[in-house]
Amino acid sequence: MPSARPRWVQTLRDALKQEHGFGWNVREISGRVQLTRRFPDRTRSSVVLDIPWTSECITPVLATVHEIRVRMEEQGLSLSEAYSLLGSPKSINQSSLDWGLVIDRFEKYKVHDTGDVKDSTYAAAYRPIMKQVLNSLSTKPVPRDAKALLSRLRDSYGGAPGSRARQLRIQYTSQLLRFAVNELGAQERWVPPSDLKQFIGKPSSDNGFGAATPLKDHHLRTLLEGLPDERLYNAIALMACFGLRPVELNYLTASGSKLHIGYSKRTSRGSTAPASIPGLDPSGLPGKSDELIEKLGSNQLILPPLGRSDADVAQSVRQYLNRQKIWTKLKSMHRETGGRLSAYSFRHGFALRAHEMYGLSPRITAALMRHSLQTHVRHYGHWTDAVTIDEALARATLLVGHAQ
Repeated sequence: MPSARPRWVQTLRDALKQEHGFGWNVREISGRVQLTRRFPDRTRSSVVLDIPWTSECITPVLATVHEIRVRMEEQGLSLSEAYSLLGSPKSINQSSLDWGLVIDRFEKYKVHDTGDVKDSTYAAAYRPIMKQVLNSLSTKPVPRDAKALLSRLRDSYGGAPGSRARQLRIQYTSQLLRFAVNELGAQERWVPPSDLKQFIGKPSSDNGFGAATPLKDHHLRTLLEGLPDERLYNAIALMACFGLRPVELNYLTASGSKLHIGYSKRTSRGSTAPASIPGLDPSGLPGKSDELIEKLGSNQLILPPLGRSDADVAQSVRQYLNRQKIWTKLKSMHRETGGRLSAYSFRHGFALRAHEMYGLSPRITAALMRHSLQTHVRHYGHWTDAVTIDEALARATLLVGHAQ
């Protein structure tokens, strides 16, 4: 009487069908996994994978089939040709890792499995850093653990201490290393340190990489009055009145008296949901928020070209602004007092206005800006300068006087 089929075999076949549809199947051939692809015209092709037929083969088989299928579809290869490009897959626990395969699996995990990162974001932000990782791992002396790799990236690819570029390079690489250890069983020496300060560094007070300075309302009016391009005027006014991230300019619709923002920001800690929010008119520009919503709803509000992808928007806004003399003048003025203007200064100005002009609590303001209260307090709590304190005390004194 033949022995019953092990349960893991059906689990593997069900997973193949779920991920890749009908037409993919596996069976045992001489203790190895044979992969068969059945095509719509009823022809079939098979290849024996260099993976043992055991209960531990499910993860490597699924990862290998994904890589084979991508190459077949993108390059028009046969099954055997696509598999030959992968080479003979090494066990992920061996001392010599196939880092190209690890990075391919990491991309699938971040974009398709968990959805933590959009495909366009991965292509623009992660992929260049992954190329740097591969280059570092193929340059002698070859890094043999996480600290050596992170040190190589820190020393070889520049970026001032504490800069955003260096921070992302180290953080994304650390995510990759944790994935390799936790999900693929790489050796413990590839676990990145819990404290990454020695690799990211600390920004100096004058390196220009600190948080952007909020643009106060009187400077905002000066800027808007000096802009000759109506399209750029509209973009700046929207960011200022509604506290928008630059990328959100691509996701706006009118929703009654509110602005609907369809953008969902994804981070390692979660994502922000789309929302409809009211505007907070800047001082000296009453009714500006309603005016913008009305124009948007009637298709009369035109914005400048903002690039082909989300990653291009902030760069586009920055380039447009840098061509304006009034913006250059304002940047120079703020730099002289230790400030730094950027495309985010309008969003930061919104936060300051919400607290100091409208008297909104941090919790309400955080909700309007579509981030957590913790994020709000961490990034905006230090922007109450002596002038705004005096103004707030004056208003409070006036209110108390009226109450008496």
